[in-house]
Amino acid sequence: MKLIVLGSGTCVPSLKRNAPGYYLEAEGYLALVDCGSGTLLQLERAGRSYKDMDAVFITHRHPDHFADLMPLIHALLATPKFKREKDLTIIAPAGFHAYYEKAVAVIMGRPKDFFIDIIEIEDKVDIGPFNVFAEKTIHSSDSLAYRFEHNGSSVVFTGDADYDHGLIELSISADLLIADCSYLDTVKAKGHLSAKECGILAEKAGAKKLLLSHLYPADSPDHERVKEAQAFFSGEVILAEDLMELAV
Repeated sequence: MKLIVLGSGTCVPSLKRNAPGYYLEAEGYLALVDCGSGTLLQLERAGRSYKDMDAVFITHRHPDHFADLMPLIHALLATPKFKREKDLTIIAPAGFHAYYEKAVAVIMGRPKDFFIDIIEIEDKVDIGPFNVFAEKTIHSSDSLAYRFEHNGSSVVFTGDADYDHGLIELSISADLLIADCSYLDTVKAKGHLSAKECGILAEKAGAKKLLLSHLYPADSPDHERVKEAQAFFSGEVILAEDLMELAV
């Protein structure tokens, strides 16, 4: 699997860190995991095209995690000299289909040349080359974490999440754990993981590598989050940066 961090930030506008979004590729199947505002531009900067996306996975309905969904569909429908013909799959938490009908379809209408298939995931879905598992997280009423497996490798996206046992179970032996590292533990916020908790989560799950992302602006240097996580995790800790590429 090939991963590109499109956005390592949050809802807070930043010139350094775009809103959350990740590009995941395997066997030519292209997916977005979250698509906050600016994701389409980040795809262009990464040398990838919105035109080629097969699927979009949404962790929850907070705007910084899916605000570019409507712009994506608009671009697929209205780009000059381009005709989208392959279907687009949207995988999202329960209740998303009703939201889409009321807030997106009513504006964008229904494509004539391709189908938008909305799957409300419960615990597992097989799509393209991926086996995908979902776990409810402590954050919002609909928030999910995802685990992608492909050819014996695995990557977990916590999405926005607080520490709990379900995240540990989802992350068991993950090759890469991408964690919501919103704050240091001294300023921990309810519904989000601190750097310390990211380290504990990765250690208890036996993850091989930990990527700290969803980084809110802070008074302390970013490397302090890495240092705090390393105190509790024996594996490799990486600070996410926009347009960073990793192989899983």
